[in-house]
Amino acid sequence: MIRAVFFDIDGTLLSHSTNSVPEKTMRALHALREQGIKVIICTGRHAMEMEELGMFILPADGYILLN
Repeated sequence: MIRAVFFDIDGTLLSHSTNSVPEKTMRALHALREQGIKVIICTGRHAMEMEELGMFILPADGYILLN
């Protein structure tokens, strides 16, 4: 049973060509959470960078920053 998934931001959730999170990706993250799977964002970015990029709109259960 999958209980949690961990995602990087750059090139995984954030498209470098559009500099945004594709709608298809947002739907997939919502679907995971609806199934009771925790979504954790794991990135080397600082919280201020995440805010500037608008990444806190992601449907996430937690964040691991500056890793």
